[in-house]
Amino acid sequence: MNINFPKIIDKIVLKIYDLTYKNIKKGGFVMLKNKTKIIAILTVLFMLLAIPFALADNETNNESDIALISDESETKPVEQEVENTISENKTQEDSYKKSDVYLTGDNITVDYIVDGNLFVMADTVTINSQIGGDAFIMAKKIIVDEKAYIFNNLFAMANSIEVKGIVFDVYALTNNFTVSNGYIYRDAKISCKTLNINGAIGRNAFVSCSNINFNTDENTKGIIYGNLTYSTPSELSFEDGVVNGTVVYKAPKTSSEKTVGAIVSDYILDLGTFIVFVVIIWLVCLWLTPKFLNNTNQFVGKKTLNVLGTGFLTLVAVPVACIILILLQITASISLLTIALYVLALVLAKSLFTIVANNYLCSRLNINKNNGRFGMLIVSGIIVWVICELPFIGGIVSFVIAVLGLGILVSAILPKKSCKKNKDQKVSDSSSKEEVIEITSETKNDDKEEK
Repeated sequence: MNINFPKIIDKIVLKIYDLTYKNIKKGGFVMLKNKTKIIAILTVLFMLLAIPFALADNETNNESDIALISDESETKPVEQEVENTISENKTQEDSYKKSDVYLTGDNITVDYIVDGNLFVMADTVTINSQIGGDAFIMAKKIIVDEKAYIFNNLFAMANSIEVKGIVFDVYALTNNFTVSNGYIYRDAKISCKTLNINGAIGRNAFVSCSNINFNTDENTKGIIYGNLTYSTPSELSFEDGVVNGTVVYKAPKTSSEKTVGAIVSDYILDLGTFIVFVVIIWLVCLWLTPKFLNNTNQFVGKKTLNVLGTGFLTLVAVPVACIILILLQITASISLLTIALYVLALVLAKSLFTIVANNYLCSRLNINKNNGRFGMLIVSGIIVWVICELPFIGGIVSFVIAVLGLGILVSAILPKKSCKKNKDQKVSDSSSKEEVIEITSETKNDDKEEK
């Protein structure tokens, strides 16, 4: 039951007004009777208590109305819109990739658009969508399905590859390659065991395989619109119309095994070349730098480690310095000259090591004549060549010999501090001798004067 408090209050206020007006006429408000005063006070208190409750009731009704309106008309549509946008974004991400894709696993199916390159390594790979870039696939089985469209190259390595869709270019290494109603838009470069063409190749095919078959599924769609260049153990024959261009057969190259005589002759030729080169370098050194040949023993013994370090440092530092000079561009010619000298030093390194080792052996065997050293040089050259040709360790020994020879060459070219020391020692020795002579002369004079 709803009570209309404002109307009741208005009636009470009018009643009070009438009473007060009549009393004022009789003699003033002060002359009111006691009952009238009590009624007026109670009425005012009732009004003060009733008005807050009425206002609170109205406010609660309004709030409930607003809550109902907002719950039905505002919150639910906003939540639905957010859920819809999230679901739309998920579906877009699931159906479209705007970057390169990298996948690994057992069975992989690419059924979304890839606006980039595709890299896959798996057991079975199925492509059933558009690939905007290149596809690099390594698997046991690769299927380019009917809905697949690879806009660029397909680089594939697998046991079996089947093309049912469209591929621009194919580079494949496989056991069995089949074009099943598919279309290779441009060239196909394939190395396989068996090639089955039941679709179309738009341009040229370069094939190295054991067998090539057309239309194995009893249709007439197998065709190569360009040229066919193939290599098989024996030449094949094809039906008319399957290759629009020319057919070129290239017989596989058979590696002929060398006989024992041929192998021995190759070794003898290599050994003779090495010994002749060592002798030529020895003769040049004997003519131009005989002091170097007489002082080669200084590189043997305690200084061997220093020579090895110098050679290794030169081997590493010179290429780095040349790269820096080339980058500066102003000194490019100097860097090229340095590279040429560096290569020449590497060529001479092995021969210089042989010459130094031969001189050390000759000094131990007391062979001082050039004729004897020449004969020993041939023997030393044979020993060095044999050691470098040994299996397993020959490569390591050759590297060490090259580094030592490079260190010997650099150490011989660089100026030596010992020369200055020797000169200083000679000067000091001569001065000391003069002092001794002066002292002896003075003592003699003193002896004469005493006599």
